[in-house]
Amino acid sequence: MQSLTTFVLRLLATVALLLTDRVLAADADPLTEAADRVAIQQLIVKYAHVYDALDVEGYVSIFAEDAVFTFPGNELKGRAAIRSFITGARQRRSSAAPTQPATQSYHSISNTLIDFVSPDRAHHRSYWQVLSGPVGGPFSVTNMGYYDDVVVKRNGEWLIQQRTIP
Repeated sequence: MQSLTTFVLRLLATVALLLTDRVLAADADPLTEAADRVAIQQLIVKYAHVYDALDVEGYVSIFAEDAVFTFPGNELKGRAAIRSFITGARQRRSSAAPTQPATQSYHSISNTLIDFVSPDRAHHRSYWQVLSGPVGGPFSVTNMGYYDDVVVKRNGEWLIQQRTIP
């Protein structure tokens, strides 16, 4: 099993090298960078899942303590403001009129681009779409755009420090 894990990590490192135009420094560890790329991609995917589920604690946990989240008409500074935002979204969904059909939204994320600034800081950008509709469908694209992020590695964990949705 260990050799399979090593093979997969080496394969990911090779793919990462091929997909980026940045040449690794001579002393950089390609396995570490490949693992960091995967961790950042998982962070972005987790964002979609916890937001769609309106999982307050999961949502807050992906942001750094000093995070700044900016989107049209809003700037949330720190985890407390981010918690208030997602809690409000959860309350709005749960207070929908019972005569209205329950709705569900799903984030779809694509074209992820990660550029390392340092071993513990990277720039992330990807496109997103929100598919929404009544539970069970039909669904339609109700919103789309891109994320422009700064992600940081703190205590071995990648977190969103700055997210901008223009």
